[in-house]
Amino acid sequence: MEEKQMTQKALKIKENDVVGSINDFLRQLLSSGKIQALLVPQSTPSKKVVYPVLIADPKKLHSDIIAPVLPVATATVVSKLTKVQPPSKPIGVVMRACQIRALVELVKLNQASLSNIIIIGVDCPGTFPINVYADFPEKKAPTHFLLETLLKKTKDADQYLRSACHVCKDPIPTNADIVLGFYGIDLDKELIVEAHSEIGRELIKDIPLEEITDDKAREKAIKDQREMKDKQRAAFLKDKEGMKGIEKIAEFFDKCVNCHNCRQACPICYCKECLFDSAVFDAEAYKFIRRAENKGLFKLPSDALLFQLGRMNHMILSCVECGLCEQACPNMIPLMEVFIPAAENAQKEFAYHPGKDKAEKIPMIVYREDEFLEVGEK
Repeated sequence: MEEKQMTQKALKIKENDVVGSINDFLRQLLSSGKIQALLVPQSTPSKKVVYPVLIADPKKLHSDIIAPVLPVATATVVSKLTKVQPPSKPIGVVMRACQIRALVELVKLNQASLSNIIIIGVDCPGTFPINVYADFPEKKAPTHFLLETLLKKTKDADQYLRSACHVCKDPIPTNADIVLGFYGIDLDKELIVEAHSEIGRELIKDIPLEEITDDKAREKAIKDQREMKDKQRAAFLKDKEGMKGIEKIAEFFDKCVNCHNCRQACPICYCKECLFDSAVFDAEAYKFIRRAENKGLFKLPSDALLFQLGRMNHMILSCVECGLCEQACPNMIPLMEVFIPAAENAQKEFAYHPGKDKAEKIPMIVYREDEFLEVGEK
């Protein structure tokens, strides 16, 4: 999206209620008749967690798009909504930056469609693990706690962030039709609403919004956020440089019980039948015994490390580092310590940035004669 095409407005916060003011805005979008439904994060009846909910009735909309939790991949949800047949009328989907990038990759992989999908991106201050969110140790609810840290510009929330959020590539949404921005504005008074496409501008044109008083403040705030994340990411990558070699990798995945939860949570793992759930690794008892006799011992399940390395090889170029794989691990293996450096190196080799450019093809489906000449014949 070119910046010159962007329309920037301000949504006034009523009675210091940020969440309520955002919901009023979303209800107006839904009531306009320009979209038939909204996919928004909304609390379960227990208030313990927030899940994507598809809402067609504005009266039923009580979302919390700031809630610092990401229980499932929103990109996967949109894939399920659009893969078989896209909607006949526009649907608005509220998404965090990493999930927009994942959705773009799924579209490239023919696993989702953007037809009649209006992306509403949200600045992302980060998310907490599900169990931390559900049993939040502070006196305030997680959303109110996070809002307070944003208002006061403190780092009190950092202690609760998921590891992937600490080193997020970019918390600012790209490839969105509308962006709801928290950075670069006085959040207790107003919220930034940006239209980055003609569809976005059409959607907000009849909604009463204010003019932005300082159009440079957001630009600076975004620049500062990205620089801070770059520094945190560089420090993280430097710290994990020693994670190399089969012995260290095998030790790292020692606690893997081959449950495949990470694959289920990953928005990029989309195969209808995974090799590791197929009959490929089934064998007669004597074959397992023969291996045990040859080696003296034979670890079971036998393919846990192969599964991790195979999955990494399969999806690493499209990995958006959302960290949902790590969150899903029952044994709390810190998967980001391996996946982020691996993704960084692989994507750098191909100069590929997953989810950044909708027109750019994934490197593994593009043939180039001048690629990696140093490892082949010149």
